[in-house]
Amino acid sequence: MEKQAGRRVAERPPKQKRSGKKLALIVLLVVVLALGAGYTGLCAAVGGGTLLPNTSIAGVDVGGMGRDAASAALEEALPGLLSGSSAQFLCDGKTYTVQGDDPTVQADAAAAVDTALAEQSSGGFFVRGWRYLSALLGGQRLPLTVTITGTPAAVTQAVEECADPEAQTTWEVTDTELVLHKGVTGRTIDTAALIDALEERLGQSVSGADADAAPIEAQVTTAPPADPDFDAIRDEIATEPADAYLDKETREVVPSVTGVDFDTEAAKAALDASDEGGTVGVPLTLTEPSITTAKLEDNLFKDVLGTGTTSCAGPANRWFNIDLAADRVNDTILLPGETFSYNDTAGPYTLASGYKAAGTYQNGQSVDATAGGICQLSSTLYWVTLKANLETVERHKHQFNGGYMPVIGTDATVWSNQLDFRFKNNTEYPIKIEAYLDSSHKLHVTIRGTDTTGIHGEPYSVVISSVPFKNTYQPKDSIPVGSEPVRDTNYSRYNGYTVDVYQKLVDASGNTVDTIFLYRNTYKASDAVYYYNPADAARLGIDTSTGLKTLTPVTPTPSPSASTEPSATPSATPGTSPSTQPTSTPTPEATPTPTPAATPEPAPTPTPESVPSAEPTPPAETSSEPSTGPGMIPLE
Repeated sequence: MEKQAGRRVAERPPKQKRSGKKLALIVLLVVVLALGAGYTGLCAAVGGGTLLPNTSIAGVDVGGMGRDAASAALEEALPGLLSGSSAQFLCDGKTYTVQGDDPTVQADAAAAVDTALAEQSSGGFFVRGWRYLSALLGGQRLPLTVTITGTPAAVTQAVEECADPEAQTTWEVTDTELVLHKGVTGRTIDTAALIDALEERLGQSVSGADADAAPIEAQVTTAPPADPDFDAIRDEIATEPADAYLDKETREVVPSVTGVDFDTEAAKAALDASDEGGTVGVPLTLTEPSITTAKLEDNLFKDVLGTGTTSCAGPANRWFNIDLAADRVNDTILLPGETFSYNDTAGPYTLASGYKAAGTYQNGQSVDATAGGICQLSSTLYWVTLKANLETVERHKHQFNGGYMPVIGTDATVWSNQLDFRFKNNTEYPIKIEAYLDSSHKLHVTIRGTDTTGIHGEPYSVVISSVPFKNTYQPKDSIPVGSEPVRDTNYSRYNGYTVDVYQKLVDASGNTVDTIFLYRNTYKASDAVYYYNPADAARLGIDTSTGLKTLTPVTPTPSPSASTEPSATPSATPGTSPSTQPTSTPTPEATPTPTPAATPEPAPTPTPESVPSAEPTPPAETSSEPSTGPGMIPLE
């Protein structure tokens, strides 16, 4: 049979639909895996120490914060939250209110944050991510837990008013005992149940969830007398001992306080052992302070801790300034531990403050400046604090040794508000400064206090080296030829010294108990300045290159007369020729001899632990009036 060509079967096209479905499944799987991975990462992140977004505790937004930041934010808001909250309860038809700011009501911000963190991390691992997504959509508002640590005042009042009086244990305090009167079985309030309900209600109030809450009904029941709140009793009667002290403003003694306390466990045991209706006494522990009222009054300012006097050179403005500063320092009282500042007490050093212009030593010259002279008081006060063995806080030396201090190296300069003299009352009692300038221009400083050690200071110094001042000479055309040099009193004369200063501590019997090296000070020499006519240099023996009289004086030779003819003019004095006229011989200038340094008293020679390598050099101050010493002008 002959084959016939049949229809050709068409080729099948590629399986496009099946491939498309497969691709879609792959994409879906990838998406699911990606979402799964993202969700897993989200779950892991929620497990950290950061609060979920949109989280608030008692209305305070702490979302996204770590533990410390959230605790700080909530802690800051707590006072306002508590003061704005309250809880009411009823007893026998009367309403009582416990305020959130009652001292017994407490809330722990850190604990609330820890609770929130624990809650968002609780449950299975994969639940955390759901919580995070829920927080993004709606957030979470968490309450704040409130605890009552004692018996609120409103509850105590309710017990007193609603319960049988004889059912309550009462107490009183005598001079030596806490006396407890135990109650008897009777009608009273179940305070434990009431406080539990109040804690819950206050927590709701702080969180703003008690708008429609009705007052709590207090449960009145018949029960044995409840123990009083011993912690509350102790808080009420216990006091710390406190020393008597002097009020600097009123200058009156504030009485001391005797410390009071009792053993709460002993009080509980004594009350438990007592029959209902019985009375027990618990001894009080009384602690007297170190300084009682009587002790302070008996010892206040009774001893002279240190005293000193220096003589003040003029002029009148300098005396005025010293007197004004002394008046401001006088009667200053320092309590134990307080620090005295000379600048704060005697300043400001201005004309507006009352000071006048007087001599100060600046840049090598005596110059009038406001408050010149006040350094003599700060120096004298420093000297007295050393004798009183008080603690020096700040002290600076002058550039020059003025000569008015009893011991070289015990001066104390002050300047503007940059250099101050300060010392501390390191005694157990108040001290008082007395300072005044008498009619003889002597400055008196005394520090009074209470001597509890019997030890005083005897400062002294050892001169290491000295440099005497020199008389220097400067040419000046305005000085008449042939006259003697004229001194410029604006340049004072001071010997220079390097001294080591020591503090010898002596007991009441005169025995040396210690010798302390304080510091090494160096004071510059200040040379006198004289002016002379340049033509007289040889006659005076002045070396013009050094300005010192180190050459042999040369007597000038008289010039020959221009004419040998006798003069036609008769002599003014008959019988006396010009050649026999007496010639005035200039008196040689006396060169001041430097005052020898005082020989220091014998003392041990401790090795200085440290010697300052550099001293501050503020403008030292001086009067322009000479002192009684040869060639010395007192530094301020």
